[in-house]
Amino acid sequence: MKPYIFGHRGASGYEIENTLSAFKKAVSMGAGIETDVQLTKDNKLICFHDPFFIIRSDSYVVSKLTLKEIRSMKFVDNRKIPLVSEVYENFKDKSNTLRYSFDIADKKAGVELLNLANKAHISDNIEITDRRIIVLSLLRKQNKFSKLVYTLAENVKKISDKTINLEKLRKLDIDVINVRCKRHIENIFKDIVENGFKCYIWGVNTKINMKRVIKMRDNDEIVNAIYTDYPDKLLNLIKDQYK
Repeated sequence: MKPYIFGHRGASGYEIENTLSAFKKAVSMGAGIETDVQLTKDNKLICFHDPFFIIRSDSYVVSKLTLKEIRSMKFVDNRKIPLVSEVYENFKDKSNTLRYSFDIADKKAGVELLNLANKAHISDNIEITDRRIIVLSLLRKQNKFSKLVYTLAENVKKISDKTINLEKLRKLDIDVINVRCKRHIENIFKDIVENGFKCYIWGVNTKINMKRVIKMRDNDEIVNAIYTDYPDKLLNLIKDQYK
């Protein structure tokens, strides 16, 4: 078994993050798609990370703008903000194998995400990540079969019942903890596995960290998924590791 690789905001080391070009680059390299989603004022689900943005010293809040207003704006990098439905449409020929990981702005965005996935018949390919157990709990009530992933707060250094409500995660049928790559990642990985959870790691962008993460083992368990801005580099290292 090998770790699954997600292109973080697409192959964002090569293309503008959270754009169709970044997603296409990631998929062409053999990776899945990770992106951030939120709703516009007119309830259109878009791929965009920040809750607000600045153009020529003016600040704009995404949730207070319609899709048309956002797309009429001139971003410094000339990006076009894609709808989630457009992303699904662009990759419908890969619907049997391509995995999506979505970081949601709120519960409402998560519900709309699941609705769109149902319409596109790819619900089994969707994973929703969030740091808020209450949001994940609300989504579980909405859909008992959706794949939910808990993202660990970056200040947590040890996985235990004293630092996280592990029992709550189990009751919500959440079996994955997603953690940022950092100095003592091996110890956190070990804690996650020994508490009966799978481990995803994000922010794996340097060659040194890529090698660290793909070599990690605990009781024959490996890191199950890795998020990177450079999917091709990581996939090449994995090929060498799993010859």
